[in-house]
Amino acid sequence: MKKSIILLFFVFIIILMSFPLNSFAADTTRMSLPEGAIARLGKGIIKEIAYSPNGKYLAVAASIGIWFYDMTTYQEIALLTGPAGHTNSVAFSPDGSTIVSGSQDGKVYVWDTDTRALRQTLTTDLHRVHSVTFSPDGNTIANSGGSVEGLESAINLWNVHTGEFLKEFGEIYDTLSVCFSPDGKTLVSGNDRGKNGISLWNVQTGELLKTFTGHTKFKSVNSVVFTPNGNTMASGSSDKTIRLWDAHTGELIKTLRGHTEYINSVIFSPDRNTLISAGGDGIRLWDAYTGELIKTLVVSAVSVVFSPDGNTFVIGSSDGIRVWDAHTGEPLKTLTGYTQSINSVCFSPDSKALASASADNTIRVWDTPTGKHLKTLTGHSNWVDSVVYSPDGKTIASGSWDNTIRLWDSVTGKVIKTLTGHSLRVHSVAFSPDGKTLASGSSDDTIRLWNTATGASLKTLIGHMTSVQNSITSVVFSPDGKTLASGSQDETIRVWNGHTGEHLYTLGEPPSSKWTTDWVNSVAFSPDGHTIASANGSWTGEEGSSVGDVIHLWDNVTRQLRHTLTGHNGVVNSVAFSPDGNTVVSGASNYAHIGEEIRLWNTHTGENIRTFTGHTGGISSVTFSPDGTTIASGGSDGTILLWDFSSLP
Repeated sequence: MKKSIILLFFVFIIILMSFPLNSFAADTTRMSLPEGAIARLGKGIIKEIAYSPNGKYLAVAASIGIWFYDMTTYQEIALLTGPAGHTNSVAFSPDGSTIVSGSQDGKVYVWDTDTRALRQTLTTDLHRVHSVTFSPDGNTIANSGGSVEGLESAINLWNVHTGEFLKEFGEIYDTLSVCFSPDGKTLVSGNDRGKNGISLWNVQTGELLKTFTGHTKFKSVNSVVFTPNGNTMASGSSDKTIRLWDAHTGELIKTLRGHTEYINSVIFSPDRNTLISAGGDGIRLWDAYTGELIKTLVVSAVSVVFSPDGNTFVIGSSDGIRVWDAHTGEPLKTLTGYTQSINSVCFSPDSKALASASADNTIRVWDTPTGKHLKTLTGHSNWVDSVVYSPDGKTIASGSWDNTIRLWDSVTGKVIKTLTGHSLRVHSVAFSPDGKTLASGSSDDTIRLWNTATGASLKTLIGHMTSVQNSITSVVFSPDGKTLASGSQDETIRVWNGHTGEHLYTLGEPPSSKWTTDWVNSVAFSPDGHTIASANGSWTGEEGSSVGDVIHLWDNVTRQLRHTLTGHNGVVNSVAFSPDGNTVVSGASNYAHIGEEIRLWNTHTGENIRTFTGHTGGISSVTFSPDGTTIASGGSDGTILLWDFSSLP
């Protein structure tokens, strides 16, 4: 019997060791998914981070909600979304029992730390909330934000326990940061390019006590903070300086210079000896008394926070969260998975991988079945706007705002060739069906054809209206490779001979003025080549307004408009056909970033079959997997959502 027990024990140990160490960790790709989605790739864009008072938890305000970490294991334990969506700011109550978050929808959300349940929704008159904080006694929440019209006072105070609105005060333009003094009697605010960069307020009366002048006029103050003893304040600004102030007299004590980019966040260590500033060019540690620069960490950051014991500090950057030893300045841990705006998504021919192009100048490759990030392709020096696999799956092509196209080995991730010739941004790239030719569309109003083997430029296609407004937004080859279609901001689709580059015909009427409205943002051929779909729409220049938000289905034989599909509430950015040609998928964006939609349409009747919602930013790219089971959507919220299409008609 004893031998049997020992044998079973060793069998159990062998089985346990056969699993990866993280196999029992939560699968972040499945957390808080919207209805119809089967996975989320990427965690969104980091806005702000906050430590719980006991040092156990880290809350990350992100473009899709609040990520919640156990800092003893460095594991994600929850994603708080609910109605909150795009979250700009997050803070713990002094006793750690409550989390408050400020959202892009103009609301403040109050959460229970232990259960992660939503307790209260506080509705402001603001269109966006930039900053939230608790009073030192934990009884009051302050939020700051801004409104479209600029007519609302930008600071609100609330009773934490009842949710009662207490008062409003502040400037009538965006206030980006608020912080209570340690005694809770005053509140400091950092403002967006207003007449008073920093203002000090009486919490009881809402009276303006003092203004602090010194930062460059019309530059925003992005972060303000008190020292633990309340005698000194620090401010970080888009004028690239940090300033230390006497909190009682308003006198400027010292100006700290050295950053070459905007400063996003400043924080004092608990012992008050160190000040950390986070900016687009990295992290700097300063002696809080002398202003001497102690250390520079070249890691771009949007937010920084000390652990309560002062032994570590954490920074939130464009690609992740990094934990550092506060005494040595050495990195301890990196939590990855965060991305910037996703501009383009494309499946590999076997549907097993997905490539995404991002505003962080990279291309990421993901394993479709598991959602695992496989590799990151780096080399572009500006946004990557378009990505596509070659028909054999061996090569990935990317077009960038750095005016170049790059060809990558899809297995190794190494650059094969860099194609130069466009004089402005490259917005779209497409392989011919035989993989021998690559087409590219650019802001220089031209389309170029390239030899993929040699990288030589074969032809330059000119014909779309030339204007600073009229970029070539999309290029695509017909399934037989004989023709090429291009969409432009000149409101037309042009069809070209895929081999000679000869212009064959134009779909749509060019505008009478260079100031266009009904842009063609994306074009796609049906699998049989008989239909061309276009995604249309543009912003009018008035905040929140768009026009021409439709999908057109064109008969490529008769060259007549077959259907106009309406229903999107915002600019339609992307369109794609299902492999069987019976369905079109479209993705759109609206100014408010509320209810961003992906719609499915019957290509024969024009009927809207299904609508998916779940992105918290504009949807920039949609595509079907070649096996027809999955739809991928990429958004400005920095995530990719995979949607189940296998069960739909």
